[in-house]
Amino acid sequence: MQSHFRRAFILCLALAGIWPAASAPAQTNDLSGQTDVSIRNVLLLVAHHNMVPLADGDYTPVVSLAAAKAAKPPSGISWGYPWGVALYGMLQAGGATGDASLESFVVNHDLICGRYYAWLKSLNTTLTNTTGLLTWQNSTAIGGLMSMSTSSMDGYGAMGAQLMESVLRHTGGIAGAGQEAAGASIANTISTRVGRLPDGTLYRPGSYGGTIWDDDLYMSCPFLVRWYEYTSDTNYLSDAARQIINMAGYDQSPNGLWWHGYYYNTYGSFSHTNSPIKWGRANGWAMVATAEVLSAMPANYPARPQVLDILRRHIEAVKLVQAPDGMWRQVLDDTTNTSDWEETSCTGMFAYSIARAVNRGWIDPTNMAVAQRAFLAICQHVKTNGVIVGTCQGTDIGTTESYYLQRAHPDDDPHGIGPVLLSGSEILLSRVAPPPPALNIRPASGLAVISWPAALTNYSLEFSTNLASWVALSNVVTLANGWQVVTDSVAASGFYRMRFHPPH
Repeated sequence: MQSHFRRAFILCLALAGIWPAASAPAQTNDLSGQTDVSIRNVLLLVAHHNMVPLADGDYTPVVSLAAAKAAKPPSGISWGYPWGVALYGMLQAGGATGDASLESFVVNHDLICGRYYAWLKSLNTTLTNTTGLLTWQNSTAIGGLMSMSTSSMDGYGAMGAQLMESVLRHTGGIAGAGQEAAGASIANTISTRVGRLPDGTLYRPGSYGGTIWDDDLYMSCPFLVRWYEYTSDTNYLSDAARQIINMAGYDQSPNGLWWHGYYYNTYGSFSHTNSPIKWGRANGWAMVATAEVLSAMPANYPARPQVLDILRRHIEAVKLVQAPDGMWRQVLDDTTNTSDWEETSCTGMFAYSIARAVNRGWIDPTNMAVAQRAFLAICQHVKTNGVIVGTCQGTDIGTTESYYLQRAHPDDDPHGIGPVLLSGSEILLSRVAPPPPALNIRPASGLAVISWPAALTNYSLEFSTNLASWVALSNVVTLANGWQVVTDSVAASGFYRMRFHPPH
């Protein structure tokens, strides 16, 4: 039972295959994050700094690999997990700031990727000789999508999540055939081809003898719940919930923080045990993925209390190790080591997740101050040209603290873009456009009593027994103490949602 919904938008785009370079927005000097205006300034500065000119390629049918290689490829597109988080952040920042160019950039980027994907796939049947084709396809700008590796979901999971987020926001046929085909391929790979343990947990069989990575929660779950929303197939939601619960069983420590991974098989002295370090960004991946799954999960979904408890314990744990200035460290729980430096991407991930949890009513509203303090600190890591500093580079599972503390953190590392945009957007949305309140639902003598604020308009109250097909309820609505109230007799399993209709 929940009020989560996808609004339909109408977007007018000049999609001739060319997207001009985005000029940086006019800025005031205030990048402090202390006011709505300054938060908006930071979001637009970072987003526009990372928007590049886009152009379509030449997708003329060809019959030889040489001709395919000679065809003009698209330019400006990129395909990788940090960029996937960045594009999702741009979508959120566009909604929070009202800058339509951000969302338009993401939509056009993904449409080009979809067209390129469809053309590259078509070569499998149009070429007279496919020798060497696969190697070349994997070397293209969307090579991660083409290769669809079963050993790591880094090449497609996060990008698939933002792609489907973009599709779900535009229900008027904006999704191209290539995008849908890419989504279906990603869904099939994650669900049937990626390595899994006997209990269904995703893991990397060839990594250090076989390891579970917290990182893989983000590489799988945000996509799975969006594919569930797109297809109404609850198996994808169930799988996402299972991953959160199972991986928490392996990696969430008794105090609520997560170890980076779990050695399922033997690797050196490690066997069926956790990696010994609680790395900041690994905890960020786990927390954001949990928040994303809860955002799509009906309120009376059987696994919801367990997933919500995992998130709440995690939030309480990271609050205890937040640095005095609002940041979180590379190694979360070593608060006395002066070599343990403050890291931007995990700080953004925690701030986003905590702000989302407050906005959705999952935790006490006073926690918003924790997220706001973190974003104020993040703003000190954003230069006036939009470059983000203090972000750890890509990192494997390590066995020593020194491994993590010695990782490079170069300026403008792509892992920082998305977390900065997501955290600032969620905080700004809480102040300028809070989401609709959840339905209040309680049982009473075989009935469901559903209530919502009397001021809400332009909606339909809908019911489902399977989360796939929904019907509008026409039950009598009464008013009581500022609430609209409906009673309904329910079957053993029932779900309610409030669907808001888009404005004309």
